[in-house]
Amino acid sequence: MNTPGLKAEDTERGHWGSRVEFLLSCVGYSVGLGNVWRFPFLAYENGGGAFLIPYFILLVLVGKPMYFMEAALGQFGQVGPLQIWTEMLPAAVGVGVAMVIISLMVAIYYNVIMAYCLFYLFNSFRSVLPWTECDPLWSDERCYVRGVNTSVGLEDQCIVDDIGGCTELQPQTSEEQFWERRVLDIKEDGLGEFGDLGEFKMELAFYLLVSWIVVLLCVSKGIKSSGKVVYFTATFPYVVLLVLLVMGVTLPGAEQGLYYLFVPKWEKLASFTVWRRAAGQVFFSLGISWGGIIMFGSYNQFTAKVHIDAHIVSLIDFLTSLIASVVIFSTLGHSAHLLGVPVETVAKGGQGLAFVAYPEALSHLPVPHVWSIIFFLMLFLLGLDSEFALFETVTCAVFDTFPCLRKYKFSVTSLMCLVCFLLGLPCVTQCGQYVLDLMDTYGASLSVMIIAVAEMVAIMWVYGVKNFCEDMKSMLGFTPGWYFKACWVLSPVFLVVIFIAACADWHQPSYGSVSYPPWAHTIGWVLTLVSVVQIPIWMLIMLLVSIMEGGFGSWSTFGPTYSWLERRSTADLTFIYKPNLSTQTMVECTMNYDNVGTLPPPYGQIGRPGMDCSTVKRSAPVPPPQEQPKGQQEVCLSAPEMYQEDRSYQYLGEDYDPQEYF
Repeated sequence: MNTPGLKAEDTERGHWGSRVEFLLSCVGYSVGLGNVWRFPFLAYENGGGAFLIPYFILLVLVGKPMYFMEAALGQFGQVGPLQIWTEMLPAAVGVGVAMVIISLMVAIYYNVIMAYCLFYLFNSFRSVLPWTECDPLWSDERCYVRGVNTSVGLEDQCIVDDIGGCTELQPQTSEEQFWERRVLDIKEDGLGEFGDLGEFKMELAFYLLVSWIVVLLCVSKGIKSSGKVVYFTATFPYVVLLVLLVMGVTLPGAEQGLYYLFVPKWEKLASFTVWRRAAGQVFFSLGISWGGIIMFGSYNQFTAKVHIDAHIVSLIDFLTSLIASVVIFSTLGHSAHLLGVPVETVAKGGQGLAFVAYPEALSHLPVPHVWSIIFFLMLFLLGLDSEFALFETVTCAVFDTFPCLRKYKFSVTSLMCLVCFLLGLPCVTQCGQYVLDLMDTYGASLSVMIIAVAEMVAIMWVYGVKNFCEDMKSMLGFTPGWYFKACWVLSPVFLVVIFIAACADWHQPSYGSVSYPPWAHTIGWVLTLVSVVQIPIWMLIMLLVSIMEGGFGSWSTFGPTYSWLERRSTADLTFIYKPNLSTQTMVECTMNYDNVGTLPPPYGQIGRPGMDCSTVKRSAPVPPPQEQPKGQQEVCLSAPEMYQEDRSYQYLGEDYDPQEYF
């Protein structure tokens, strides 16, 4: 089924095979490593329960309304996150450019995390799980195996530093040392001189290449191929998470970790840094303001009930974050119980928390090899769903902007995967974890909030919440309620207040206790600006174009194009089907407005007076003549081949009286 305003050449974009594919793809995109990997370590670093409260508030007031807005926007426009702005509000096309850039940036380092998953997955096939022992090849004297040698005798040992001081040695579990010294081989003194990132980790580089090849094979055929993959990748992880949940909460000391997770330290709520990070996680987890939701919505049927899907996805996303956090914190509580230390000091936190806590949890299960293989396969599949959306957002923008490239889809997609692989190589060096942390902190967390503010201001303040609601009414058949309208209008205010307050309380990011040199922060700010600066630059460009075309005083760039308004008007257009009954042939009509679909074959049915009305949404039809009431045009078809697929028809019986009807 095509949609109003969709040009003939755009039909090659494809549509979801079913509503279930769209729902599972959105779940797979939103529910990913952001829930299982990122959410727990942010909660751990920001006070546990004190992080959950602002996260839930921002999810309700910002996250859910924006998710519905973006999915509906893509569905109405039927184009990707870049092309949609050129029609709805050309002055804000920079928002679309920023979305594509940030999606590309995250796609690059997201696949590095998936490479970590593959590293653990293939090592799970060894006769002994390598993180359950202190192998002399990569461990040092600080290493101990939990439950075997809890006391490692480091009480009076220390390392002499450069100024003659003595740093006390802290014990590390075998899981922690495997992560830092075997997987990453990280330089513990941090980043050095500019360009000195240490040695390439060839094993990680190989897994990164494998990950990009998998992504290429899954997305090379477009949305129809990735839509089928999510039937497995979006559902299987929940089986594994529920098993780990049951195992985790039954461990001795698990209640200590759960207490830290759910009971807030109220003084932490006064920190706007916690609120900023909670807002960043809402965007990271749901995928809003990155363009992926708009892109997924654009492959939807025009009248799909996207508002219901938005509620379902946002709820599943929040529950998944909670389940993953319970698994992590119950394991941390168990570790704190064995060591006799507070939960907040039992681990370093940071990006690798999940790759330390999860392997430890798996090692306590029966047949840990099997569960490790299943879990890390699950983690890879979770990341794969999100990577589909991130990378498809970029390819969608390219193919929407240059439709002629669609005939070379595989070649173009392969080239883009190769470029992204090469750009990700700095993340698989000895300092790669620091590079990844800078990309995540500056490139994703900071810039996405600015993009979100610009997006909401452009749509709800400039284009107008009233106009947007009219678009939704023509597409969904109803106007969004006061809750959505209020949140859409006020969301930019919430985000601006949080962002400004967090900037006033700004502290330079660090990797645990390791500080970054000034040049690293400079690169971080460049990563932020490379996407954000697109918004004012493209607004200026589009304004100049508008002035050149219409002269000074022309503000057409701050309003929708005719093609955009045409979608709204043609959505309600009905062509009155008046058959020539002498031929006794017509197209079968069996559907109504609320059950929209393609016309069923065969096309040679006998006409029956009083047949059910069929309203079939197709491409933009010819505007009705002035002598007919608005939105209605009388046409006569004498044979099935005269039926035009780009129009909506309503059958009228032979007793049809035009005066009575109008």
